[in-house]
Amino acid sequence: MIGRGSIPADILFMGEAPGKAEDIMGVPFVGPSGKLLDKLIVDSSLSAGLEGPPSYYITNAVLCRPFIEDQNNDEYFENREPDREEILKCMKNVMEIARCVRPKVVIFVGKIAEKYYQKEFSHTIRIFHPAFLLRHGGTSSPYYLSTLRILQEIFSKMRKI
Repeated sequence: MIGRGSIPADILFMGEAPGKAEDIMGVPFVGPSGKLLDKLIVDSSLSAGLEGPPSYYITNAVLCRPFIEDQNNDEYFENREPDREEILKCMKNVMEIARCVRPKVVIFVGKIAEKYYQKEFSHTIRIFHPAFLLRHGGTSSPYYLSTLRILQEIFSKMRKI
């Protein structure tokens, strides 16, 4: 799993790690969180008065799914946060993806990617992870609205660059 979107792109969205749906499909942000991220991108570009969003690429800080195996059920694997070692093992490949994308802005989707990659890029911002938004009401969450405004502002600035 590497990513999805345009190469090169104005914006690189960097999430944490693949979840179950992403692991099965081999593409980041395709499950419920991905659908909400896609909606945020579309809604933000419309709110910014754009015909469509700036070019973007989506990847993760870790390129394979970290999970906890359930000892009582061989087929059940719970997602978990990637550890430092896993992040560092993927860093060379993730930075190669970023080199190919050549983003003007990196948007960290959640805290994990920001924690490990913020120093690697000059123009960054963090938004709430869509999984967090889903746990707090989805599109009716006040966190959704603040994330929408952040993306709207970034997209408006991208139009001027």
